[in-house]
Order: sequence, then structure tokens, then C-alpha cells
Amino acid sequence: MQRLLKNLILTALFLCIVLPSQALILQGNAEFNAELAREETFSNINFALEPDVFKDYWYDPNFLANYSGLKNGETKIADRYLALFSDGTYGVRYENDPYHNYYYNEKGALFKVDVLNKPYNEYPHRSIAYNKYGAFKNATYVVSKDEQYLYDAEKRLIGHWIDNACYDARGNVLMLRKIAE
Repeated sequence: MQRLLKNLILTALFLCIVLPSQALILQGNAEFNAELAREETFSNINFALEPDVFKDYWYDPNFLANYSGLKNGETKIADRYLALFSDGTYGVRYENDPYHNYYYNEKGALFKVDVLNKPYNEYPHRSIAYNKYGAFKNATYVVSKDEQYLYDAEKRLIGHWIDNACYDARGNVLMLRKIAE
């Protein structure tokens, strides 16, 4: 009986000491990972590219088919995947080019290109966005298909995509999207 009581007391002490310290470690890891994500996002990036590097995409070569398809709810057409955003803009990713995403306004004019450091379906990866002339716009750390962190040039978090909604730091929805599954 005395041995059982001793074991119960030791187990209770163990739980009282170890479990709270484990919770602190988990919290510490989460904070470390968020900071590591920011560091990874901005590690050795180019803040500018050649001015005409995206010239062939300044206007969506498949504008009519893409925009019409998106308005009909399609997110996959022929050799490309499409995304429609709540502000009327849309994105195009070609199957034969896993390192770029092209973003167009509702008239088919290019306003942004993502340049990825790994193919779009390998996680985690980094995506650096440039305007059509190659100037830096923002940087994204892509944790998974359903979660991305968006940073500005000063490394401030400006958006957090979770599934198909992008939230600001206060939890307000900034934008929605419909993407290919």
C-alpha cells in the first residue's frame, strides 16, 4: 500500500512538472516556426528582375477562354489551372510551368507574377511576387495548399490565407478565392 501511494505521488508530481513544461515547449516551437517562416521567405531573394522578363504574359493569351470559364465556375481549362478572386482578378498556372503563377485584372492585363522556389505542389515553398516589369510586390510562405502567409517588403504580415479566405492581422477577411481542386 505504501509503495502504491509512493508511485501515485511520484506520478502526480511528474504530471504537474512535465505537462506544463511541454505546453511551453509547444508554444515556443510555434513561435519559432512563425519566425523561421518569415526568415525563410526573405532569405536570398531578388527584389527586382529584368524589366521585360514577363513581357509574353503582359496580356493573358487565353483571356476569353479563361475569363469565360471562370465566370461559368471552371477552374481547370486545357493545360492550365485557374483561380478567381473576390475582387474580380484571376490567376493562371500552366501545367508545364510549376514555378510561376500569373495574375490578371478583369480585362486580362497582367499585374503580378509569382516566382516559386519549388514546384507549386511541393511544401513548404516560397513565392516572390513581382509586377509585370519585374519589381518586387510581396512575398509568400506557402505552408500547404490551404495555408499561406503573405508579407510586404518590410517583412510585415499582410495576409494569412486559410483555405479560400485571406485574413488580415485582426482576423478580417481581405479576399476570397475559388481555386482548382
